[in-house]
Amino acid sequence: MRQSLPAIGAIMFLAAPALAVDHDNIDASRPLTFDDAETIAFGERAFEFGLRANAPYRRNALGVNLSLEYLYGFRVNTHFSVDVDPSYGTQAGSRDTRADVGDIGFGIQHNFNRETLKTPALGVRADAYLPTGRGSQGMGVRLRGILSRTLRQYDRYHVNVDANFVSSPGAGERGFVPAVTLGYSAPVGYPRNFNRTVVAELGTRISDDTDGGAIFNAGVGLRQQVTVRSVFDVGVQSDFAVTKFAPDRDNIRLVAGYSTQF
Repeated sequence: MRQSLPAIGAIMFLAAPALAVDHDNIDASRPLTFDDAETIAFGERAFEFGLRANAPYRRNALGVNLSLEYLYGFRVNTHFSVDVDPSYGTQAGSRDTRADVGDIGFGIQHNFNRETLKTPALGVRADAYLPTGRGSQGMGVRLRGILSRTLRQYDRYHVNVDANFVSSPGAGERGFVPAVTLGYSAPVGYPRNFNRTVVAELGTRISDDTDGGAIFNAGVGLRQQVTVRSVFDVGVQSDFAVTKFAPDRDNIRLVAGYSTQF
């Protein structure tokens, strides 16, 4: 009987309903870049905000980004999001240090199926970005395929495959940028405690600059349940290697955020 308890716990863990704000329900930028395949529950709303300090490669001055995102589960297994990322100071790929309201994004994420003991969870996310930021031109679109799978009882692995498009790229900018990210998440202290999740990622993307090469990035972070309806997150990310100099490479990024359901 004791040997069967971990298996029973794993089944209950996988079968638990998704919440809008839960430390083990991973959203991009909270605190790393990858998504898991789960969506927030039907009829639930959430507001997420974060602060990021980034040190662009070969530049001393820090830049600061504020991320604001609203999510709404308007259908079963589907949620809608609106986000904006204003910034101030030095940003990767730009010499402009003035305040910038950033591009406004609209997104939809859909979960095709919940994870079972035999099949992974599969999802897709689509985001459109209006060129409202300083110097932006043309609409940006990102399509993301998401696969999430639990291995070794509680360890979850997430594969994100991105296709980024820009309708009117500027001089020296690519109109298509692919990216792949492998994410990892696991509860800390489970099954005795279930209020904290550690996250990590390893990924690669092509530089936005036509003369740039591939950029390799990594990150680690922590999500802490604060109340039943709120989560605090913190993380660190770095573009640690490139195949060819890329002006949009960040040396290091420090991220902290807070999410609340209402």
